[in-house]
Amino acid sequence: MQRQYATKVKLPSIIALALLLFGVLSWVIIEFQTSKLSNQRIVEKSQATLSQLSELIRTPLFSSDIIAVQFTLRNATKDKAVYSASLYDVENTLIAQSSQAQTAPAGLETFKRNILLEDSLAGTLVIAINSQPIYAAYSRVFFFWALLWLLFSAVCTYACYRLTDKVSRRLRSLTNRLPGSSDPMIDEILALETRLQPLLSNSRELDSLPNGGYYCSVVTATIKNRLSLGQQLNHENLELLFEHIDLCVERTIELYGGQRLEGSKGGICFYIRSTQCSKQHILVCLMAMYSLQQLLERLSAKLGIELAINWTLCSDNISALPTFRYHESISMLKETSLSLSNRIDKGIIALSIAEYDIDQLSSIARFSKLEEHCFEFQGFPEQRQLLLEKQISHLASICL
Repeated sequence: MQRQYATKVKLPSIIALALLLFGVLSWVIIEFQTSKLSNQRIVEKSQATLSQLSELIRTPLFSSDIIAVQFTLRNATKDKAVYSASLYDVENTLIAQSSQAQTAPAGLETFKRNILLEDSLAGTLVIAINSQPIYAAYSRVFFFWALLWLLFSAVCTYACYRLTDKVSRRLRSLTNRLPGSSDPMIDEILALETRLQPLLSNSRELDSLPNGGYYCSVVTATIKNRLSLGQQLNHENLELLFEHIDLCVERTIELYGGQRLEGSKGGICFYIRSTQCSKQHILVCLMAMYSLQQLLERLSAKLGIELAINWTLCSDNISALPTFRYHESISMLKETSLSLSNRIDKGIIALSIAEYDIDQLSSIARFSKLEEHCFEFQGFPEQRQLLLEKQISHLASICL
């Protein structure tokens, strides 16, 4: 089973690993380059020193002026990089030598050069170069780079964590507003995809519908006691009641992907569409109807007003083109839904559909038959009912 991680953990971890990989590769490259440059610098220093000393001691050596040779060697060792300088004759006997007063450091590198007089070997010049200061100078470059890399990595990782934490909270908030399982979320993106999957249809199957259209379901909520409400409430309270109802409707259809339609007097209409007829589509429509019904019942109880409402759902395949024909078909579905609402009592949720029979629909909810291709909704399975109750409570906290 694949292990899941939260977005605010996964993304910063990826960034940190990428920066670590970048740091390791950079360290290898910089280490190689600094080593190469420092060795090159040591060689250049030794060759330059040997060349200079060779020219300076050639004349004194020819005239056997040992004091002048010694003075030249002493001047050479004043350079901190040159620890010692020695001159040997052709028999490898020491003629003159000069070295720094300090103890010989570790890492001395020795370089030699023969001194020729009139094409004859006159002696051998030997110098010892202290390579530690040169290596240290190039090592400081690596140290400053490592410090900069560490600071940059820490800032980038922290910034990524803060950003993904905000994104994670927003994803969780959005996911909690969608219907579905309320199991604890680990991977927010996966949880969001899981919640969205039932609400989305496969767009690749659009061509399977006639003329590339949609499968639309029109929901109508008819307030049976609209006239008595007008008698019980004054104009201001009636307007306030309808404002509350509109808010409940807007939030519910926003959650389930519906679109509002202009309703008749005393009625509320909206529709939900998908690219194919499926029981999943019918389920989403039923969940929207049931959630809104329960929400309005809570509103009724809170305000102390009776709302006698029945609910109807009518579905059909509708061509998307031409546009006027699409809207005309939606209007016909709405009229069919209104006609059905006039034949049923308050509190009933009725479903008119020809594509499925009652046995096929039993996999999503319980129904009883009202008439041909018309069924009365009785309830959801227990597990789905519990999940819907949480969703309804969330809507109620927003709208009521």
